[in-house]
Amino acid sequence: MDRPMDEIRNEWRAARAIARKELLVFRRYRLNAVNQVLQPLYQTLIPGVLLGATFAVGGEALGLAETAGTTDLTGYLFLGMLALNLGSAGFWAVAYSLKMELDAGTLEPGWLTPTRRETFVIGMTLAGLVFALLATAILLAIGTWFFGAQLAPRLVVAIPALAVASIGVLGIGYLIGAIVLRMREGNFFVDATDFIFVALSGAAFPIVVLPEAVRWISYLLPTTYALDLMRVAALDTRPLLAVPLEWVAMALTSVALVAVGRAAWLSTEHRMRMLGTIGQH
Repeated sequence: MDRPMDEIRNEWRAARAIARKELLVFRRYRLNAVNQVLQPLYQTLIPGVLLGATFAVGGEALGLAETAGTTDLTGYLFLGMLALNLGSAGFWAVAYSLKMELDAGTLEPGWLTPTRRETFVIGMTLAGLVFALLATAILLAIGTWFFGAQLAPRLVVAIPALAVASIGVLGIGYLIGAIVLRMREGNFFVDATDFIFVALSGAAFPIVVLPEAVRWISYLLPTTYALDLMRVAALDTRPLLAVPLEWVAMALTSVALVAVGRAAWLSTEHRMRMLGTIGQH
């Protein structure tokens, strides 16, 4: 009984060590870190707010009020950045780290250690989530203080949604890790799928405006429900489903995403070991 628990504790320590290493590397490139925090601001938020103001009627976003139940366009978009940051934690934190290991030739030596291969993905995703939470907090503060976003204090009530959605982000990390190992140069694919993931999560617009067939894909993403629950708590928007059902759907999609992603990762890792191509890039 103690041995399995010891193994779990050892793997968790290894995951934390990997996360610390990734964050340490990230801190060495301070301008890049600042750019990653501010990039959603100048690429998405400010253009979205200005475009929304252009089509506002009497200073209010009536179209948003009709589809989402709120006229607070600024708050709606700033909360949407939550999906972007969570997506980046699953997509780029793992993809970039694995690519760096491949290019440096350190992936194969790392995999020769007793640490499980999937623990590397857990550590990379953990580092991405830590940075995503910090970036989101900074963006929400900017939105409240400088852009007047009306983000109610009861937003804190929905924070547990982040914990549940983070499980799904780990599943994304597994999937992206498997793809990067197979493609070697997967930057364009990761960038494109990250954009699609964020868009389908409803970061910049209510998903009810999507075609019905596409909307069903959004319902399979845990970030869709996490983002909706945050908006319901902070802005009193209309929920996609009854709130208890959204929590259940978010939990189920998160677990399913982890199961699918982990299976893809283990299959890819096994194939590479059999072919002896782990050290190739």
